[in-house]
Amino acid sequence: MIKLFYLALSNIVKRWSRPIRDWKPALNRFTIQFNERMPRQY
Repeated sequence: MIKLFYLALSNIVKRWSRPIRDWKPALNRFTIQFNERMPRQY
């Protein structure tokens, strides 16, 4: 399931043209839940 989510997002990002709205709260949540998988550059 997570792999499908990742693949769907990677396809969407290729066509993304607008800035991501409300990204910071989502990124914080992903960092809490998937800390070992998140890149350290954020």
